[in-house]
Amino acid sequence: MYKVLLSGFILLLTLSGSAQNLIGWKADEIRKYMRTEQNNFSLDETTVNKVYKYLKYVDETETKTALYFLSDHDVCIWYKVVYDNDLLPSVIAGLDSTCRKVSDTLWLEKSGGNTYQKVLERQDWFFTVITKPVEPDTVKH
Repeated sequence: MYKVLLSGFILLLTLSGSAQNLIGWKADEIRKYMRTEQNNFSLDETTVNKVYKYLKYVDETETKTALYFLSDHDVCIWYKVVYDNDLLPSVIAGLDSTCRKVSDTLWLEKSGGNTYQKVLERQDWFFTVITKPVEPDTVKH
């Protein structure tokens, strides 16, 4: 029973995207982390965006896509994970267990002495969780 609970908790962390906050990491550090720690994701270089500089990863089952947005110096400044709607209950449970819930669409995460906001945005066929530094006047911590 213990192994089942532990496996479930690890799955929730992975699904919620809050297992590791990569804001502040350099692009090569993100590539290495994704290759070694999130090896169920593959780097997808098929699309080019002239407005944003980012790294795009898609998981094996194509139910999750992670986009790490980079500064001009190749440092992650924010990221988002796009999920199939089937994963919504698990992702919310993961966010509830690892972050402080502010509303039905906003959680706060403390990491490395900083506070980050995780914003849930729902669409018809998918939803996203956007992680970025807390914006001034968003919430009182």
